[in-house]
Amino acid sequence: MRSNRRFGADLVAADKVRAKKILVKTGWGQGTIGEFRYLWKDVNAGYIAENLLEAVNWIIKK
Repeated sequence: MRSNRRFGADLVAADKVRAKKILVKTGWGQGTIGEFRYLWKDVNAGYIAENLLEAVNWIIKK
């Protein structure tokens, strides 16, 4: 069983230091968006990417 404490922790940390927040749907990301969204309900992801390549392309265009 996975610990739910890790879901969204990186987004919360990024929010605290005012960094850009990108959620990648692969790996843990899918659970972070759905089942564990309540853990980071006060944080908005700046971008939600389907995969790492899409996230990288978004960063480059910024």
